[in-house]
Amino acid sequence: MVSSVKNRNTQPRHTWWYRFFMRVPVRCFFLPLGTRVFNIRPTKYKGKVEDKFILVFNHACDYDFVGVLEGFPGYYRFVMSDELIKKRHKRMVIKTVTDGIYRRKGEYAHGVAEGIKASLDQGISVCMAPEGEETPNGVTMQIRKKTGQLVKEMGVDLITYRLEGGYGFLPKWTNERAKGPIRGHLVNIYKKEQLTEMTPEEINDLIAKDLYFNFYEWNRTERKTYIRKNRAENIERILYTCPKCGSMGKLHSQVHDLFCEECGYKVTLDEYGFFQGDELRFDNIYDWDMWQKDGLKSQRSQWEADPDRIITSNTGGTLKRMKGDDQEVIDEDVKIEITFNDIIITGPKTDMRFPLIELEGLTTIAHGVAVSYGGEYYKIRFPYEGAWIRYRSIRRIIMEEEYI
Repeated sequence: MVSSVKNRNTQPRHTWWYRFFMRVPVRCFFLPLGTRVFNIRPTKYKGKVEDKFILVFNHACDYDFVGVLEGFPGYYRFVMSDELIKKRHKRMVIKTVTDGIYRRKGEYAHGVAEGIKASLDQGISVCMAPEGEETPNGVTMQIRKKTGQLVKEMGVDLITYRLEGGYGFLPKWTNERAKGPIRGHLVNIYKKEQLTEMTPEEINDLIAKDLYFNFYEWNRTERKTYIRKNRAENIERILYTCPKCGSMGKLHSQVHDLFCEECGYKVTLDEYGFFQGDELRFDNIYDWDMWQKDGLKSQRSQWEADPDRIITSNTGGTLKRMKGDDQEVIDEDVKIEITFNDIIITGPKTDMRFPLIELEGLTTIAHGVAVSYGGEYYKIRFPYEGAWIRYRSIRRIIMEEEYI
């Protein structure tokens, strides 16, 4: 099924304006000011790339693009999430200052590939994060399987750029920036002739190796501080299983602490991004997250034996359907459930059942879950915090896909 965003924003438009805007206001004023204010100081690449390229970078936070712009010269288009243009006032501003290639999370990427090809055909290079979204736990996620094939088909140079520290600066689970550094540097430039001799899988492996970054391994040595007023606030968006009693959905954050309402287990997040506590089981989010995912994986045979059993659910959501860049409300007070076979959405006016094997995508959004099925894109948003990411983890485990 072709993505509903396939034909939107694929062709470069008003290139003369964006080249001017990038060269003068951005690189002469906004970028020097922003990098100083936010302490984003990557190592600048001093060389010159004559040929068209695709630049790939690891994705940790919303400010990664600033690190790329600061670290690598020139004009290029970014592949961007269309979540940035959902609100009309943001859409007007963002489309005025950027010429993005927009991708909707959880949908097929046909339109992205068209946008990249259209850009390269006009001599405009492209930057993208091949993970598809920010790392939830501080370690680079899997590279999308079709990335290597895309790079190979485009027939241009490949540049790998690794960013460091973004997860401490603004991790996915909070909206509060920290006072702390983002660094980065160019890793490699691979010429198109070299890539021609490689398989798509080999290109993917090469990208994964160059972009791999573990925030916790790095900061055990670097000891960079990331100061926020509420260091642990909303961390239960990522961590949902208590390592002491095993309860799911009983973890709550408050200022710098995360605690379990069931057994009283408590840890404190320090300024380096590590947990401290008297009964410490894990000192970082990544190890804790992998443990809870392994716990879910151990239950897969039980789910398969009872495929109609509800694995997890949430109630009180608002169901919306995307129509172009806009969205319409379909129903209020809906419930979402996941079983071994299906995603089920029910409400006063809704009764939907989507087989997991037929889903085009299942991903997390702010305050909820997004489902792509049959060419339609649905959002279920809730008025409270929750570990929505567990839905994606459960689906990946059922489909026997890897997870990080």
